[in-house]
Amino acid sequence: MPDRISALRQERGWSQTELAKRAGVTRQLVSTLESGKHVPSVTAAIGLAKALNTTVEELFDEPTTNIDGFLDTALPPGTPVSTARVGDRLVTLPGPRHPIESWASVDSVATVDGIAQLPGRRPADLLIAGCDPLIGVLAELASSSQHQIITTHASTGQAIAALAAGRVHAIVVHARAGELPQPTVEVLRWRLANWQVGLAAAGSAPSVERLVDQQAVVVQRDSGASSQQAFDRALEAVGGTHLPGPVGSGHLDIAQQLSHGVGAAGVVMEPAALAFDLNFTALEEHRVELWLAAEWLGLPAVTALLNTLNSQALLAQTQLLPGYDIEPLGQTITTN
Repeated sequence: MPDRISALRQERGWSQTELAKRAGVTRQLVSTLESGKHVPSVTAAIGLAKALNTTVEELFDEPTTNIDGFLDTALPPGTPVSTARVGDRLVTLPGPRHPIESWASVDSVATVDGIAQLPGRRPADLLIAGCDPLIGVLAELASSSQHQIITTHASTGQAIAALAAGRVHAIVVHARAGELPQPTVEVLRWRLANWQVGLAAAGSAPSVERLVDQQAVVVQRDSGASSQQAFDRALEAVGGTHLPGPVGSGHLDIAQQLSHGVGAAGVVMEPAALAFDLNFTALEEHRVELWLAAEWLGLPAVTALLNTLNSQALLAQTQLLPGYDIEPLGQTITTN
């Protein structure tokens, strides 16, 4: 696709600006399409094809040769998936196994040969990974008919690994102030919020000491999760090493399990505990940041995302969420 657009434009002696004018799109969109960093909307694709006197199929239809799973895991044929274009990769995300309250929307299905797109669907333009449910609000507000932004759940450790591997455009991470690891790729950073991580319970929230004494079942996170690392530090401080319990997929999943009577306690963020009316004991305060791989800054979907990050619409919705300190929302982080 990038070579075809550029070749047809240059055959006509047009600049990117001239093509953009004739197609009714922005020069920035033409530039990102020619660099292979964007998949156009239907309206933009039709406009470009008409301006270049060709068909949408001839201009944009090409086989995807680089398909990657977000967590680099094979998907059995028939698995419903969502997809996103990240450079020249088509990144696949399996739909949630047990979505809460409604079935999850997907755009493709895994096949023996790769991925088959469902009718009327296309890959998302921007993919954000993280464990803070706030990213879903951010993505929904920033998406439009021109660009689709989707999110996938990942612990801080998983998200950082995916960013380093080029499988995601942006990630949300959290840790104690000053303790986030250095990214291995060039990133731009913004503050999102502060919140507490700790232990939640359907009854009175037990102390770490009591949990250790009773060898109680605690619903926990994967080892790469910053909240799990906070719990491990609390265990070490009282002489404990490990407690039994299942590993939850995320903050909301663990909070839901606790509300259904699973475990004596669970490792979660305070907003998730409050959302499920659980009692909560804080262990640490964490700083939450949005990291964007710098190479994607020119994408139109990124522009929409950053405009939304500093919008009154996001501020108004975030103010309704319990447990969030949103004073730093949208602040740019300058690094030396």
